[in-house]
Amino acid sequence: MKIRTKIFIAIGVLSFVTVAFLISTQSYFNNKEISLASDRCYEIGGMPKVESDFLNLNYSFSCQENN
Repeated sequence: MKIRTKIFIAIGVLSFVTVAFLISTQSYFNNKEISLASDRCYEIGGMPKVESDFLNLNYSFSCQENN
């Protein structure tokens, strides 16, 4: 293999690992944020309503208070 090919492969692998790390980090912190918001909603006597997509990259949260 030529050195140029090895460099392209290394850059591709490094790019893939970086993107995978960033996506997993975003998913982790969104999950933590949803968990904290849900806990606080339960503390005030509400019922959390969460809608999220794959890996929690996009989500909507609302707390419906029980009367």
